[in-house]
Amino acid sequence: MIERRKSERVRIVFDVAAVSSGTGRAVECSVRNISGGGACLVFVQRQTALPHEFALDIEPGSARRMCRLVWQSAYRAGVQFVTGC
Repeated sequence: MIERRKSERVRIVFDVAAVSSGTGRAVECSVRNISGGGACLVFVQRQTALPHEFALDIEPGSARRMCRLVWQSAYRAGVQFVTGC
């Protein structure tokens, strides 16, 4: 399999996070792995389509990253961090 990521992802211990799309309702998820350029998110409940762009609040420390959806399955999503926001 050809690796297409620009930076190496680090597997982490499922940090708690939330996806906020500006609708006032945050969707809880876990961060499966993360790199400087993106992350893989895991959802407890099956998700309908996520918005193309959204904010990701990562605990602890409440780090907020703006994200662009790259791919999505029923319980997972791959996101690219948007720089300059």
